[in-house]
Amino acid sequence: MSGCFDVFSTELLIYIFNYLEINELSRLRLTCRRFRDIINAWDNVLIKTTTVVTNQNNDKFLTRCFSKIPTKLEKLRLQNNWKYGIYNEKSLFYVRKKYMPCLKLQKDYLWFSRGSKIFNYKRDKNNIIVTKPNFVLTPQYRQSCVNVGFSSADVTKFTLRNNILVGGLSDGGVYVQNLVDRNEYYIDKAENTFTCSVDISPDSLVVASGMRNDCFKIFSLQQDPLELTLIHTHNLGQRAWCVSFSDDSPIFACGTSAGGPTRKSILLFDTERYTEVLNLKLGQFISATFDIKWDGPHGIWSCGNDSHLRRWDLRTGKCEQKFHDAFGAGLYCLDYDYCNSVMVGTYLHGRAALWDIRTKRCVQLYFMRTCKGSTLNSPIYSLSFDSEYLFAAVDQNLNIMDFSGYGRQPMRDYVKMLCWVD
Repeated sequence: MSGCFDVFSTELLIYIFNYLEINELSRLRLTCRRFRDIINAWDNVLIKTTTVVTNQNNDKFLTRCFSKIPTKLEKLRLQNNWKYGIYNEKSLFYVRKKYMPCLKLQKDYLWFSRGSKIFNYKRDKNNIIVTKPNFVLTPQYRQSCVNVGFSSADVTKFTLRNNILVGGLSDGGVYVQNLVDRNEYYIDKAENTFTCSVDISPDSLVVASGMRNDCFKIFSLQQDPLELTLIHTHNLGQRAWCVSFSDDSPIFACGTSAGGPTRKSILLFDTERYTEVLNLKLGQFISATFDIKWDGPHGIWSCGNDSHLRRWDLRTGKCEQKFHDAFGAGLYCLDYDYCNSVMVGTYLHGRAALWDIRTKRCVQLYFMRTCKGSTLNSPIYSLSFDSEYLFAAVDQNLNIMDFSGYGRQPMRDYVKMLCWVD
């Protein structure tokens, strides 16, 4: 066959290849070197589509992608695996006691908290992560503090920015750690409450914590020596479930329990005086907001116990998009690829859901399993994904789904069983 086509120019071959389907292009690429080079070099011309999960168009998303996907055809192969539930699953670090873990994903490392410890694991292509941690952080008090030694409180949430780790503790404390010099650490004094969420500003000078006692706190962060100084406490009259600084504008967001007469679900504050500049309501509904992700300077993704994933436009103050969970479960956490794909972790059965924001239908559902192979009945407390892997933290183990494989693998296409009404 190649002898007949050798006389054709590259432009003519591209014109002919445009009539082929994705699977036909994949097989054609294997026939000869010239066809392989043409398809690899011109796949953006041949394949006129935008993928889910595998776009890698955003620098933020790339900072947590283990590898750069080289061609559009490879992106479509991976998208097909995500779409039809073709993956290998690993369940690691099983324990009998139940926790509320948290995880953060980076290109080379996975951070995972359980109980009073935070583990750092090296990501490895063959094993996804190396099971022996690089190091383990345990919040501890300085010698000058009244409480000396390691903290026994659980790490509820944590975040990373500019080599600074900030964690919230179950005794109401806030913990900061210098990741370059791990001998530098500080814990704000504990209170009779629970720290629900923490975040650090883009310049690493300010730390925020959302508290169970109906307030959020703002700390200034001094780095030499490492220390937190409380500069503002804001009483909300309702629980502060999540806090988040914008990377693109001087705004701070706080997700609440939406109780009381105002029923404000998300509050926006300026980052100079922390005065309220905007509030987002769900109408007559009382619904807590459990997680927030920024989408540029004017957009916010949120999820909560009303079973909806929402995108808010801060210029209008309205919800511009919303997606309802197929089973009406509460949504505990979310992650975003800053393009077309949003993943949410639900309240029951260790289930995650992938959404394409260009459509109204869920792309696929993923059910986590335990190390023993049985199904879970745990919420997904924290999750993150890149183009090839999904990491989900449940109460007794960490689940990793690998979508990068080739060959024959079982399909777990649960979405086809759902009856959608557009």
